[in-house]
Amino acid sequence: MIGADHVHTAATVRSRQRTFVPPSESYLPYAQAQDDTAVLDQLFYATVDECPDPNCRPLLLDRVAADVEATRKLVDWACHIASEMYCELPAELVDEEVAADTVFHPSPFFCRLAAEYHNPGSAFNAVYATYGTDQRRQVADNAVVLVDGFQVWWTDFLYQ
Repeated sequence: MIGADHVHTAATVRSRQRTFVPPSESYLPYAQAQDDTAVLDQLFYATVDECPDPNCRPLLLDRVAADVEATRKLVDWACHIASEMYCELPAELVDEEVAADTVFHPSPFFCRLAAEYHNPGSAFNAVYATYGTDQRRQVADNAVVLVDGFQVWWTDFLYQ
């Protein structure tokens, strides 16, 4: 058990209109390998399930936020999916002012990372190095909520 007193898995998650591979199964050539991706998958599935346990997602978010590489894998995963869907990352994900007017409303921290997503080298690392646990928690939450929104609304999610 990783989070609360229950487990979220692909077998227990409710069906959506579309399904993306969970973070543990995504292959991003420039992302570092993760030893333990089960917590990333559980966070994603708990989000999809809209888990009613008030402690579940916060516990999972805390675990992910404590690990810089885990948070980065989630953001890379979400940005990769968004980039593939729109053929680029739309302004609603990379521009803090435009993002503030969307239903999704990603944090400024997420927008800064998304803006550097296609520069996976030193610029991206430099932005990540400035984030503390609270900021990583916000971007991890934004990443899983974004992908869940895409599963339900597809490309309309950012433009509702």
